[in-house]
Amino acid sequence: MLLTILRNKEEWRVYPEELAKRHSDGLASVRAGLKELEQAGYVRTYKKIIRRSDGLQHYRFCSDCKISDETYKQLVEQIERELSD
Repeated sequence: MLLTILRNKEEWRVYPEELAKRHSDGLASVRAGLKELEQAGYVRTYKKIIRRSDGLQHYRFCSDCKISDETYKQLVEQIERELSD
């Protein structure tokens, strides 16, 4: 699953529903796989409410090497800047 994610364009957002369409696994399996990747440090998720009408948004950062806390902090700061523009 990580390879599928990393093959996409850099600006592509990771949606479990979209990954389930690309794999023979169901949505529950994809969510479990993302959780495993997150626990291993290859996926980090930032959650934010942009507008109440849009609900909670998930921004997933994915890498072929573990994402450090410092790198995650920089990625979150970048997302915050982009959202404030």
